Amino acid sequence: MLIDMHIPDWDPRFLAHYDPVAVVDQVASTGADAMMLYFQSHTGLCYWPTKTGQQHRACQGTDPVALALRRARHHDLPACAYYSVNFNNWAAQKFPDWKLEPAAEGLIGGGLLHRARYGLCCLNHPHYRQFVLDQLTEIVTGYDVDAVFCDMLWWMAVCVCRHCRERYRAEAGKPIPETIDWLDPDWCGFQAARERWITELAIQIRQHIHGLRADVDVYHNFALAAANWTRGVGFSSAQGNDFLGGDFYAGTQEQLLMSRLMLNLSVHRPVEFMTTVANDLAEHEQLKSVQVLGLQNLTATASGSACLLIVAIDPDGSVNPAAIARCREAFAQAVPFAAYAGGEPVEEIGVYFSDDSKMSFADNGKALADAPVDTPMEYPHLRALKGVCGMLQRAHLPFGVITRRQLPDLNRYRVVVLPNVLRMDDAEVAAIRQYVDGGGNVYASAFTSLTATHGVRHRDFALADVFGCHFEQAERGTMVYLEPTGQASAGAIAGQRFVSQRVGPADQPTVLRITRAPGAESLLTLNLPYAHPSTGTIDGGDWASIHSSPPWQATGCPTVVRHRFGSGQAIYCAASIESGPDAAHEALFIHIMRWLGGDTWSVTCDAGSRMWMTAFRQPAASRWMLSLLHLSDEVPAPRPGKVTLRLRTQPGMTWTGLATVPDGAELDCAREDDQLVCIFQPVAPLTMIAANYRE
Repeated sequence: MLIDMHIPDWDPRFLAHYDPVAVVDQVASTGADAMMLYFQSHTGLCYWPTKTGQQHRACQGTDPVALALRRARHHDLPACAYYSVNFNNWAAQKFPDWKLEPAAEGLIGGGLLHRARYGLCCLNHPHYRQFVLDQLTEIVTGYDVDAVFCDMLWWMAVCVCRHCRERYRAEAGKPIPETIDWLDPDWCGFQAARERWITELAIQIRQHIHGLRADVDVYHNFALAAANWTRGVGFSSAQGNDFLGGDFYAGTQEQLLMSRLMLNLSVHRPVEFMTTVANDLAEHEQLKSVQVLGLQNLTATASGSACLLIVAIDPDGSVNPAAIARCREAFAQAVPFAAYAGGEPVEEIGVYFSDDSKMSFADNGKALADAPVDTPMEYPHLRALKGVCGMLQRAHLPFGVITRRQLPDLNRYRVVVLPNVLRMDDAEVAAIRQYVDGGGNVYASAFTSLTATHGVRHRDFALADVFGCHFEQAERGTMVYLEPTGQASAGAIAGQRFVSQRVGPADQPTVLRITRAPGAESLLTLNLPYAHPSTGTIDGGDWASIHSSPPWQATGCPTVVRHRFGSGQAIYCAASIESGPDAAHEALFIHIMRWLGGDTWSVTCDAGSRMWMTAFRQPAASRWMLSLLHLSDEVPAPRPGKVTLRLRTQPGMTWTGLATVPDGAELDCAREDDQLVCIFQPVAPLTMIAANYRE
């Protein structure tokens, strides 16, 4: 648990009632088993008697941090020091030369937070970087903390200050490009440098702290790892973390995606999911319901994650008792399951998150001042990625979110999904080709492998030999249709005649025109509206229905192609169907997963779309832990319907039975061929089951 303390000191009433001992007692009363303690905040003011910065006026003459740590030890609470990097009002005001100089003045927190309140420092300023290291030295050498959490280690905008310009010129021998262009090697090189600078600083901070105290864990806020390129948080920055954690506010689907991303990217587990007890960061009084908080905590538990709840302190230093009470109730829901959480995730479908595709070709030609800093979570690859995760979760297929880190180990996945991966390098292409050649199965869509990470657009897909098709051109118009070629594909689109696909903007379409290579099979083909690509006019005679653009011309051009390559196979889709919200898109995508991976998944369940399933191997206990989480927005949550759970026999092991935890109640099971089948009534919101086995 964390008590947020971003409080200024220009009013003597601020923190006048702050009692560090009482606050720690409140944290301990919630049942939290660790706490994060503010040493400093976005204001830049310190809560310890610092020699390098400025102590908060309400704390001068005292050391509230020392008092809090002493009380934490009394409660046997491990303590993590909070430190804000980059966001530092005191430093930005005292040393104006340290300030970030944004090419574009963007919003903070999606527009919820007031930009004018924040002083941002440039992470490339050598004096500011040294200042940060000096402050962290004071913390870890002066106080017995167990960990350090460094917040805000990212770029809030493209900084064009003197130090950023000089550093880039020294490294690249050229100035910072003034125009965004993902087909320009110079621009791609500059963005790679921005990400490298963040990674290098994260590693430097970790190594600096470990050099002072090897027993202190270090991690940085990983919340914006999925944000677009403007934030500059590359997945390689995970190297600067002993484990990954971050604060998230966008609901269950974000938690689903980010928990699985961090799980496979983190050096150590568990990872940490953080969120506020209030509705969001900008809200102080409106608290989440106990049901919502409890569900977020249980979701973290089912994901093998730790959960950190954040309560904002009142300006006078007191803490809302209702917020403390809600934390207590939320934690209590997860405590019975905590001992059973974690392990090695059961993942048979690997959904690839491309670190280099956090961008859009639609930005090409924009000036730096028009960089998309205000919409960091909107780009084509993320839209497709989130769509895939949601579809697989609703189908209850065992999947994980993977990155470049898993490239050497792709053979552990039955299917690898490449959802509109806009940019790929030679290493990624080679790894996918080798995986399929060795017997793997790949689904890829739209722009996947068409553009190199260094800014070169290929004439054809780099994986054309694997996909069994060739790139012709970006599709035009506003709407096209995917038409089944046979009974199998017709049955895959949920009783629809066609799959509708909006083309999107000309500079970033969701559909490409392709040709089929010899030996490949067309599963669906392209059908075009009347007078395509014209959108129609009142005088033009170039439309067939005034409101819509129905299918009209069967072209025979392939849109979904299946191709054998080596010992494996690939299905390529010229449209990013996984980005679409419609039932036909989802039905087709799930059928593709089954065409590629078969129906012999290690664990599946028949349940409603609001049921979330996870599975973890725990070999030391000779069991798998299965979690079924009922994600209901209703209050009170309705009781979920009956679930049919299927566990397939694994090589070298035999299932001995299923039992719910923590009560140990045995579940009735039947054996069907090589499966253990159990039909039971789950208990909302979380049912956790131990699947025990013998070798």
